[in-house]
Amino acid sequence: MKEKAEQPRIADFETEFREAMRQIGAEALGLFLSGLQTTPENTIACECGGKLKYQRMRPASLISVFGKIVYTRAYYAGCCCKKGRAPLDERYGLEPGAFSAGMARLMSLAGIGFSFEESEKWLKEFLLFDISENSIRAETEELGMIQGLEEKGMIKASQDEKALQKRLRETRGEVPKRLYGSIDAAKVRIEPRAKQGQTVPEHENWRDMKVGCWYQAEPVPPIQRSGRQRQKADRDGTVFRTKDHRYFCDICHVDEFGKLVWANGCQVKADLVSELGMVQIRLT
Repeated sequence: MKEKAEQPRIADFETEFREAMRQIGAEALGLFLSGLQTTPENTIACECGGKLKYQRMRPASLISVFGKIVYTRAYYAGCCCKKGRAPLDERYGLEPGAFSAGMARLMSLAGIGFSFEESEKWLKEFLLFDISENSIRAETEELGMIQGLEEKGMIKASQDEKALQKRLRETRGEVPKRLYGSIDAAKVRIEPRAKQGQTVPEHENWRDMKVGCWYQAEPVPPIQRSGRQRQKADRDGTVFRTKDHRYFCDICHVDEFGKLVWANGCQVKADLVSELGMVQIRLT
């Protein structure tokens, strides 16, 4: 007696269609990038002050959200400095052999939201191709470094008295009447790493992750209220909800975090509002 053949599942069809669309997307994006290349000039200026000569239309590849894509663009070389250039790459921030901006952002978001091991599985499930754990780690850490540099700039600007006074003079009708701020902390597990001179990492460490948020509040229209909100409105008369959230966090000493709180507050004009509410717990 023959066994009954297993019926295909709708999920199998979905995966096949997704894979086909991924391949079409990769091909289309490659053609699109190639189409951005205009008629090449014979020579262009080199950063060293010399001249670069047009060589040929040279192929390059990227890893995008569709997988590996290939495109062609004009390549220049021949300067005495021995360096070459591809103006199209420079114009659109393309780095051959690396990840596209959209892909790097997606990898970083996955690395932030999950462990690097889980991120690898999560991305494969959604993108249908493999991305290594080390690549996810590298993109996530690079995003963290960029964010760190941005925050340093914000902290420096927030402590510049002349700049703050200038902003106060130039601000016209852009300051919210009331602003709220909240601060909290939670224990987070830090990946074990071997210290200098050690070959085996120590046990996992736990650190305080300090988190803050600046936000505004607005009344919830009656038609949009949930059951709980309607009950609260019956008791208190008005129900509010938060909006325009600005979150920030760091693993650092409380004094350093205080600077970050102030810097982010200045970004939302917390230093200029007439009414300011803060919810704070004890941070260590």
